[in-house]
Amino acid sequence: MIEKTSPTRPARKSAMRESEFSVPHEIEDILELLPPQVTLNIPDHVLALWFPPGPGTDGMDGVALKRAQGYAQSCGCKFVYHRSIREGIFFKPKPSED
Repeated sequence: MIEKTSPTRPARKSAMRESEFSVPHEIEDILELLPPQVTLNIPDHVLALWFPPGPGTDGMDGVALKRAQGYAQSCGCKFVYHRSIREGIFFKPKPSED
């Protein structure tokens, strides 16, 4: 596991090894600070670099989708892939008002 650090947060273990994919560390910082109902949209040609084997001609599924969802979860977010616009979307759902 890789230790990830930032001046604004303590070190923590990344959910996945760096050798499995190459998401820039700045993205993790962005996702952790992402307010609810704001999205980070990533085109599928970039997702292919970050989560190999990435989206194919029919979109993203299988191992790449699981990797992206696991990465999002490790940053406190969710990830969905929209085939119609060929983008992956990271987001934090609005907290429930219980």
